[in-house]
Amino acid sequence: MKKRFGIVLACVMSFAIVISGCGSSSDGTTEFALGKNAAPEEAGGVYDNAAAEVAEESADYSAGAQEQAQTVNDTSRKLITTVNISAESENLDDTISKLTSKVTELGGYIENSNVYNGSRYSSGQTVRRADYTIRIPADKLDGFIETIENASNITSKSSNVEDVTLSYVDLESKKNALRAEEKSLLGILESAEKIEDILAVQEKLADVRYQLESIESQLRTYDNKVDYSTVYLNIEEVVTYTPTEEKGAFARMGEGFMKSLKSIGHGFKEFFIWFVIHIPQLVLLGIVVFVIVFIVKKSKKKSAAKREAFMKQIGVPVNTPPVNTTNEKPEGKDGQ
Repeated sequence: MKKRFGIVLACVMSFAIVISGCGSSSDGTTEFALGKNAAPEEAGGVYDNAAAEVAEESADYSAGAQEQAQTVNDTSRKLITTVNISAESENLDDTISKLTSKVTELGGYIENSNVYNGSRYSSGQTVRRADYTIRIPADKLDGFIETIENASNITSKSSNVEDVTLSYVDLESKKNALRAEEKSLLGILESAEKIEDILAVQEKLADVRYQLESIESQLRTYDNKVDYSTVYLNIEEVVTYTPTEEKGAFARMGEGFMKSLKSIGHGFKEFFIWFVIHIPQLVLLGIVVFVIVFIVKKSKKKSAAKREAFMKQIGVPVNTPPVNTTNEKPEGKDGQ
């Protein structure tokens, strides 16, 4: 009995407070979206009802999103596929041309590309490398990977599939709740008459629309990542491919022999290139050597002429060998 009396008393007090609040002319700040006479209560009631509905939807959307995600068919799941590939090519330009054409053919696009030149192997071969970020329609990814396998030697490959179905449905539910709140706020804005009420509704409406734009941007990002798989491709130009499996002795000997022949051919080619490049220096060096040889020969001739003249002065025949000035005795003589 006392409990029932307390409930009745609380209801009476609440009703009295509401009546006094509505009848007070100085309590304009508690009114929201006011019109004339009965409009304040009607507008306030609409906003309160809308707020209650939105709050209820916000409280239930997580559970609903999870339940909806669990019932989604496999064909409509939101899967983001990312593939990392490292490959080798014996002709980088040709490989890049083939892959670029295939990307266009499949309806994909190259998001980022970098080609590096400059460093060299120990054999003198220039190292060239290319890094690509490629977006391919998800349903055509296998065909593109097959093209890479045919155009190059894949040394490593890894893939990752991320299921974002639950996150996607969660964002969709948030978007729907915000759309309902936006609709309610627009209804309140139409019935609001006081400037402060209009400004308050517009501020809230701007916040709701900002959240909507953010969520829609995330959904578009998800759609793009789901519809287009991402392939990170690294291609390095090499002389010979890295073997994918252990070979037998005869195969290794044959491969080594062919590699030696290629190295010899490469050496001749590099020497010819070096020779052509350094022709000016070689010509200059040849001139210097010719001048030095000419001077040496001329100097020898002058020395021989001087020696001949000296021998004539001392009466030694020119055609006779020079006098032996050493202490050695000629063979067969006593030295006198």
